[in-house]
Amino acid sequence: MALLDEILTWSKADLKPWQQDAARRLFQQTLTTTALDDLYAMMKESVGLPDPNNRKPEPLDQQHLPVTATKDDAVVLTALRDVKNVNRLAASQILSFAPKGLTVIYGGNGSGKSGYARVLKRACRSRDSSEDVRPNAMSKASAALIPQASFEIQLGGKSSTVIWQKGKASPAELATVAVFDTHCARAYLDQQQEIAYLPFGLDVVENLAQIVLPKILEKLNAEILATVTTKESFNHLVGTTKVGALLSALSEKTTVSDVDALAQMNADDTRKMVDLEKTLNESDPNAKAKELKLAAARMTGLKTKIESATAWVKDESIQKLRTMDMETQTALAAEIAAATALRSGEALLPGTGDIIWKTLFQAAKEFSIDAAYPGKDFPHIHDDSQCVLCQQKIEPDAAARMQRFEAYVQENVAKVANDKRSACAAALTKIRSVVLALDLDDALIEELNQLDIAVVAEINAFDALVQSRRTWLLAAQEKHSWDNPPAFPVDPCIRLKTLAESLTAQEKIYEQATDDKQKLVLKAELEELKARAALTPHRQAIIDLIERMRIKSLLNKCKNDLKTKPISDKAKEFASNAVTAPLRAALKEEFEALGVSALMPKLSESVERGKMKHKLELDLEIQAQIREILSEGEQRSIALGSFLAELRTGGHGGGIVFDDPVSSLDHFRRQNVAQRLVLEAKARQVIIFTHDTSFLGDLQDLIQKTNIDHIIHHLEWEGEFSGKISTGLPWLHQTFKGRIDELEQAQSKLAKSWPQYPNDEQSAAMRTQYSKARATIERSIQDIVFNGVVVRYRDWIKVGDLHKVVGFDAKECSEIERLHKICCDVIDGHDSSSGKNAPVPSAADLGKLIAELAALGEAIRNRQNKKPPVTAAAPKQ
Repeated sequence: MALLDEILTWSKADLKPWQQDAARRLFQQTLTTTALDDLYAMMKESVGLPDPNNRKPEPLDQQHLPVTATKDDAVVLTALRDVKNVNRLAASQILSFAPKGLTVIYGGNGSGKSGYARVLKRACRSRDSSEDVRPNAMSKASAALIPQASFEIQLGGKSSTVIWQKGKASPAELATVAVFDTHCARAYLDQQQEIAYLPFGLDVVENLAQIVLPKILEKLNAEILATVTTKESFNHLVGTTKVGALLSALSEKTTVSDVDALAQMNADDTRKMVDLEKTLNESDPNAKAKELKLAAARMTGLKTKIESATAWVKDESIQKLRTMDMETQTALAAEIAAATALRSGEALLPGTGDIIWKTLFQAAKEFSIDAAYPGKDFPHIHDDSQCVLCQQKIEPDAAARMQRFEAYVQENVAKVANDKRSACAAALTKIRSVVLALDLDDALIEELNQLDIAVVAEINAFDALVQSRRTWLLAAQEKHSWDNPPAFPVDPCIRLKTLAESLTAQEKIYEQATDDKQKLVLKAELEELKARAALTPHRQAIIDLIERMRIKSLLNKCKNDLKTKPISDKAKEFASNAVTAPLRAALKEEFEALGVSALMPKLSESVERGKMKHKLELDLEIQAQIREILSEGEQRSIALGSFLAELRTGGHGGGIVFDDPVSSLDHFRRQNVAQRLVLEAKARQVIIFTHDTSFLGDLQDLIQKTNIDHIIHHLEWEGEFSGKISTGLPWLHQTFKGRIDELEQAQSKLAKSWPQYPNDEQSAAMRTQYSKARATIERSIQDIVFNGVVVRYRDWIKVGDLHKVVGFDAKECSEIERLHKICCDVIDGHDSSSGKNAPVPSAADLGKLIAELAALGEAIRNRQNKKPPVTAAAPKQ
């Protein structure tokens, strides 16, 4: 398993989510001060301290790692286009790349190379991401614009386009492209400029232990120190009471309910505290107890009296009388109905069967049974019987009537009516006669006012209501209408019951106060209540203190996640496994190829302040810092070799991008780097940005020698914008043939619009072309006459082509001199006489000159190749 995969597996298994997020930021090189604040907040939330900004960890994942790809799955860059809002780069440029082989982008200082290179570094997740990609700093309106670019790629034989935009995740496809520049030495040159080799990813593990965790620990310790949890301000509450015990044991585990159980006092608690203080200050508690007992009895007696009066007019009593009245009315109606039925059989005197008649009939019955016919049933009917009222003989029809009257009187309906009538009358008599008025005397009223100022008003209102309800009750019975009885006000019995209970409780306290042991108990209870009363105003402050204790406890818990030893030990394990013989061998080969093996760099492991490092050291007799021994160029070469070695040992098949790889190198080492990069371009896509003309010449020679696939661009300014891309080499680096082609294109353009009388600007343009023509003549001597055997700034002679440098005759020499003089007469190399005022040649003249120069070159080439010379073609008019 590759080291990066091992680190990812370990992070998921052993690291907390916020630590995994820290590892991700280290890989992406986004560990800013703000990032540390984010990590600190996420660490606190992991132990239960909520983050007000709700920041959540983004754990390290495969997408955050620079992928080590094989040659088959490596992406190929084909073009960089649609670059927007990047420095002052010109718009609508397309930077094409050779899918195989070498791409060289040449440009002088300030030509736009850094702009394109920074985009590549950001998009390809370079080892160093410290360089920001910014919009045009010269334009205030561009400040808010977001840099972005499009990449045309090939992956698995398929073409596609991916978009990079600053602030968003880089396209995963570009992660196989590695970038090297001055800033990307990463672990090859450490912050003290010492050469140190760490397998990529291992520095992330170490930095997690040695940088991230200590910085977060600093924040943690500062917050712990600032979290005040002392209890000195509550020392006055400490004692033998429950409040004192609460404060003595106060900790993050103390709950709000624990505090509220003592700090929240109700009215009863407050009243009891006052009563206890009065009791303990009483000189004769026994007499006071008796006084309270009598007062409680008076409250209870008054309550009983009110309840007794209320019983006569309460809703239940009203309902009972209402039922009695309704039953009486029903019985009387039934009685009337029976009397009506009695009279319906024959003509009887009015009132027969009514109350008065019944009274008369009942008297006659009693006379018959008691005096006229003792021992005989009533009515007594026989042959000689007489009516007890009229004293006349009872006729047969009269006898039947008498028997019917007796049956009517004896019927239940009449009896029920009579009973109901009597019961209702009795109840009304009692209601009328009962005494319901409370008639409180002045002494009792005064006592009640002392105990509860509101109770007398309640009693008076209730008393008046009782009288009112009795009046309504009697009227309701008389009218037989029972709707809407007067409503009761607040029942004073509730207050009287409370007063009686309070007086009884005080009585018991005073009785306890008569006993010395019980008095101590009361004193202790009073102290508890006083302590609670003293605690109440400090309730919130104590709750806040508990919260700070809880926070401080959780902050201290965070220290378990900030121990560096487990992570440092794991880094040591990773390092031991990752630095293998293949890597040592690869380093040796790369150093030899770059010409630095003689410096005797060697790979070694060391432990520095508990941090394991793999360093490239010099094999010297006297120990010394490498920066004190090696030059900048030597250090740069070793760093470059380490970079290439790492790619080799990782089986990396992705493309590589170099931005000024030969910075600080002399021409010998530049040649070594050029040879090594061209060799690497045979195995993978290589893209080089350079401003070094000698290095560019070395690359050109190697490209020609190896015939490797290649694309060359050069960058220049266009108006106020840099980064204009032109295919091919700039003028100064073009061959004779390339210059002839460019001159022909320029002449053709001038010929289309050349006037009879050119102005100063047109004249200047013509002189420029003659200046280029003169330079082309001079380049023909290097490229054609001497067949490239000797090249300026090249430190070797191309002896193999010397055999073609033969037979240069006087005619060819004269022709070169003639053409060269024509150019010299036209250009502004000398101060021309104003009086002469000679006009510049025409576009046709320029065409003729170019054709003659091309023909001369072709003639020399043909002769060198033993071919007959050719005649110059006529120029275009």
